[in-house]
Amino acid sequence: MTEANPNILILYASYGDGHLQVAKALQQRFARLGIDQVKLVDLLAEAHPFVNAVTRYVYLKSSTLGPDLYGWSFYLTQHLKHDTAFTKMLNRFGTRKFKQMLQAERPDAIIYTFPLPVVSGLISRNGTDIRTYTVLTDFVLHQRWIHPDIDKYYVATEHLKQQIADSGVPEHRIEVSGIPLRSAFSEPIRRQDVCRKYGIEPSKPVVCLMAGAYGVLKHISQMGHALLHLDEIELVFVCGRNKPLKEQIEASFAGHPRVRILGYVEHIHELMAISSCLITKAGGITLSEALAMRLPVIVFRPLPGQEKENARFLAQQGAVEIAQRPEELTSLVKRIISLPEQAERMKAVMEELYSGNAAESVVSDMLEGLSRIKTGIFG
Repeated sequence: MTEANPNILILYASYGDGHLQVAKALQQRFARLGIDQVKLVDLLAEAHPFVNAVTRYVYLKSSTLGPDLYGWSFYLTQHLKHDTAFTKMLNRFGTRKFKQMLQAERPDAIIYTFPLPVVSGLISRNGTDIRTYTVLTDFVLHQRWIHPDIDKYYVATEHLKQQIADSGVPEHRIEVSGIPLRSAFSEPIRRQDVCRKYGIEPSKPVVCLMAGAYGVLKHISQMGHALLHLDEIELVFVCGRNKPLKEQIEASFAGHPRVRILGYVEHIHELMAISSCLITKAGGITLSEALAMRLPVIVFRPLPGQEKENARFLAQQGAVEIAQRPEELTSLVKRIISLPEQAERMKAVMEELYSGNAAESVVSDMLEGLSRIKTGIFG
């Protein structure tokens, strides 16, 4: 390692899109500082491609095939410590590949945006001085994120920091940084330009209905029909990478003058910037992006597990609303777009909860830690 250009591995997993987006946000920030030895690795996909493909498919289909089963597995394992027999078995996945990676890459630091405790356990046994960092991508804690050999945790809120501290991690190893987002979410947007780009009427409130990166939000067509009873809105469907869903929505709403139907949108910050309300699943990254944009959010029937707990936490704070029925959804949207004080209350809470410049904070803190190692200063 040179002090100015350390070698860094960022490990993520492709269960959803959020873990990769955080990894890219960190890589982007390192690059702005001239640090170009930053490699992103989907460890499970490289180590066990078949098992990864199967489990990823099951995860992505869990919203339709068995949301209660997924929720049951989440809550059953939520408080399991790193040294139980079950977690030790899970931690063996990817060990051989990771050893090869360590030998080939010789990283100075490893960051992971997905709970992969195999990393820290193996480093500890090898007695190396590689620094390990965890960036949590949700607003709630699952014990899979926790391992005694992690050097530092970066979290979204003080509440989450306290949860981790209560599990035995010293507070000085937990930083409330916010969830790192791509720099685009802090850049100014010209509303007129975005409306022109997507063919949206700029004088009307825009309601954005996002099905997730892989288009897994259920009942999206039903929600759309209910929302269009509100004559004053423009409705934008974002169907993600789910082509059959996009085709279904196009068939259901073909030619409707107040509807725009999109697939995967790379520059989603543009749509968020012009929207008055966002309806979405409760992934940690999407919710953090909404906080950054001060965009009122309604979560429709959050899935059991981390999404339900994300939604519940933010709803308790007053930052999001939760709807269980289409008519309840319509009522909440109407309240947000027609009562300015309702939207302003939500935005004020978002302002309080959101930690800006998270990627900058995380990267700066990591580099400071690596510098202390270089100069022999610890503590």
